Parts: sequence; C-alpha cells; structure tokens
Amino acid sequence: KTWCIAKPSSDQATLLTNINYACSKVDCQIIQKGCPCFNPDYPINHASIAMNLYYQSMGRNVWNCDFKGSGLIVITDPSKSVSILVMATAFMLSKRPLMQAITLYVFPLEIA
Repeated sequence: KTWCIAKPSSDQATLLTNINYACSKVDCQIIQKGCPCFNPDYPINHASIAMNLYYQSMGRNVWNCDFKGSGLIVITDPSKSVSILVMATAFMLSKRPLMQAITLYVFPLEIA
C-alpha cells in the first residue's frame, strides 16, 4: 500500500492550496479543531492528511498525488510511525536554511 504526503519543501501557500483543493473533493473533517487529526497543528501535517485522503479516495495513482509537484508517495504508513516531518516543519518555520536542507530527507521512525 502507498500513501501521499506533502513534500517537506512545500511552502505554506502551496500547502494551503492543497488543503483547499483536496478538501473540496473529499471530507476533511478529521483535520478540524477538536478532531482526531488536528494535532500536530501545522499546515504540512494538515496538507499531508488532506492530500492522502484525496489520494486514497480518488485512486492510488501517481497523478492523484502530484498536487503540482508538491506531493510525495511513500510506502510507510505515516499514521503508524513517528515522523521527523514535524521537526522539519519547525526548522523551516524558524527560517534556518541549513536545517531546511538537512531535513528535506524525511524518514519515518518505527515505533517499537
């Protein structure tokens, strides 16, 4: 099985566009405040969930995870792993260019 997530290099405007597009086609209630997938409350996390909902719903085809080049197909279930994605986002938001370059390569860590 495969999943679709937002590329860590995606800017905030792109992430919001992806959320709006995906959520206009599928039910994204789970990322609303108070719902199971609201936290962590970062645009990249919400975009990844919305993009994956779209990808799963519309068919797991490459074109359903493209999002104008900002989607990434992964083979590890992001909901069942601890992801460095949140840390990558935090560094990107703090505008540390060196850390941005380092954290572009995001690999989930399996929970024991």
